[in-house]
Amino acid sequence: MRTFPTLLLAVILSACCAQKPEAPQKFQTKPNYKSISVDKSRLSSIDSLLQGEIDKGTLPHALTFVAKNGQIIHNKAFGWRDVEAKDPLQTEDIFRMYSQTKAIVTTALMTLFEQGKFQIDDPVAKYIPEMTDRVLVRVPNGQDSTRKAASPVTIRHILSHSSGINAGRSMGGEQPAYLSEYVKKLVQNPLLYDPGTDWNYHPSLDVVAYLVEYFSGEPLQAYLQKVIFNPLGIKDMAYYYDESYKDRFVNIYREKDGQLSAIEMWSGLNPFGKDTTYAQGGTGLNGTIDGYARFCQMILNGGTFNGNRILGRKTIEMMSQNQLAVPNSGGRGHNFGLGFQIYPQQYERGEIGNFTPMVSPGSLSWGGMANTDYLIDPKEGLVIILYTNRIPDTKIWEKFLNTVYQALE
Repeated sequence: MRTFPTLLLAVILSACCAQKPEAPQKFQTKPNYKSISVDKSRLSSIDSLLQGEIDKGTLPHALTFVAKNGQIIHNKAFGWRDVEAKDPLQTEDIFRMYSQTKAIVTTALMTLFEQGKFQIDDPVAKYIPEMTDRVLVRVPNGQDSTRKAASPVTIRHILSHSSGINAGRSMGGEQPAYLSEYVKKLVQNPLLYDPGTDWNYHPSLDVVAYLVEYFSGEPLQAYLQKVIFNPLGIKDMAYYYDESYKDRFVNIYREKDGQLSAIEMWSGLNPFGKDTTYAQGGTGLNGTIDGYARFCQMILNGGTFNGNRILGRKTIEMMSQNQLAVPNSGGRGHNFGLGFQIYPQQYERGEIGNFTPMVSPGSLSWGGMANTDYLIDPKEGLVIILYTNRIPDTKIWEKFLNTVYQALE
């Protein structure tokens, strides 16, 4: 019996030692490869892959950021910010992020969810009375009609791209001066399908952005700065900039007939234009790879980074669960949460098959139209980001992921 207290103490100490280590609040630039089970020598495969694509002229540039357990194991710039001028790419350069905007704006709305401003299954019409309850019925070679939707569009639907909100033919013309003006027009279009029964990408995130402004009482840009960018220590991420930032913007390139040429194509409105008030939820942000890595590490940490909590752990767990009731888009097996694609999936960019089988189940991912991609792998404690501003897609992201995962011991 005298041994019982000793055994109990041993059990308690063992349980304490087995507790999950504290989430890293800063990135460590000098990694201890052994402690995080990474084979440093195998990371050279990343350099060979990306430099090879630069040398072939397939890519104009590439920028990496890979951190395991908060320790940066790869952060390098390859190629040229400006190919014609042979201006080398720098790690602090600013990229056009396009749809990487979506996860940040989704997170902003979820901070307001945590404040009790709404419930996730509230009808959107509760806050935007203009929200349609009609579904489009297409008639081949005839007059299209509408019918009443089987259920209302909810906030869950707009966050998971399963609302059926349709940009429609009526959304052409001049750019509205304010987000509210655009959204109230957008939501009057008949839905593409009954809410929750399919998946269609993009339009609903502008509704999310409007709801951020509605619930917070602040412009979207100001709210993002106050609630996400400043607490996480994210610098130089914005919709609009003054002229002093021009030299840090990476040129965007389009490949045609085997040749790369620089083009003018902004993520949203021109960030150096006169109109600096209109900010969208689905696109428009620009920023550095370090800034987005801070956001990703916050998600990986369960809501904290830089000593500040942005979201609660349970909120992120909910965001990381598949929200689609049925396989979307013709049964291609897409998994999508609140703001993120979730692995495993059978569908990626129009192809059947999990293109990177090494990616851990439960990983979160998405990217931007000009090929800025990120992945958050909770099982391995990884944040993986690859930035290029090049269209169309070369599938370099898939190859890059393989070079990262093969370095894990």
